[in-house]
Amino acid sequence: MPRGYRGEPGDADIAAESSGNAIRELADRLVEEAAKASEYRVRLELSEKAQSTLEEQLVEERRRREEAERAREDLRRELEAFREERESPETVEEAPDRAEPRSTAGGAEEGARRPRWRRVFGS
Repeated sequence: MPRGYRGEPGDADIAAESSGNAIRELADRLVEEAAKASEYRVRLELSEKAQSTLEEQLVEERRRREEAERAREDLRRELEAFREERESPETVEEAPDRAEPRSTAGGAEEGARRPRWRRVFGS
């Protein structure tokens, strides 16, 4: 091309138009990607909240289970004590070396030694 040659005037318009289209397309893609990133961020936050809630529920459930296991163990001990009491009952005749006979009426002190199920059901 000769030194002073200039292209046709329409060539510059085509070049400007095509670069403008490319910039618009890139801007549109950038907006789409930003929207996706925002959606992913919201999903991540929701997932983190759900995980946190589940972890709290797990801790609470473990606490309840431990409490239930302690109560079960207490009841098991009471049942064993009740079975031992039934298998070897003490009466006044069987224990003559006791200073006082065992009261059948009960009382505050007797109530404190009775198993929980007897206090509850009045046996």
